[in-house]
Amino acid sequence: MSERSPLESKKFMAAMLWNLLWLLLIGYGIQKSIDASALTAMVYCSGLSQIFYLGGQSAVDAFVRAAIAANPLPSIPEISTDDA
Repeated sequence: MSERSPLESKKFMAAMLWNLLWLLLIGYGIQKSIDASALTAMVYCSGLSQIFYLGGQSAVDAFVRAAIAANPLPSIPEISTDDA
């Protein structure tokens, strides 16, 4: 199984962009002095989006690992290059 960088994952990049936008929105709300309950709701929504992303990725990783453990790839015999 080849390891990919998280920056190559479209889902990861989308989640990071989503979180960055939430942080910018929260910062804008703080700058404009919006109501504390609205800021609290924004923080909770941002946290929930992160939790759902991480939870979903963990579930997918567990499913894939279980599938690989149940059905391991067949081993490929090595070819000898000895001329003897």
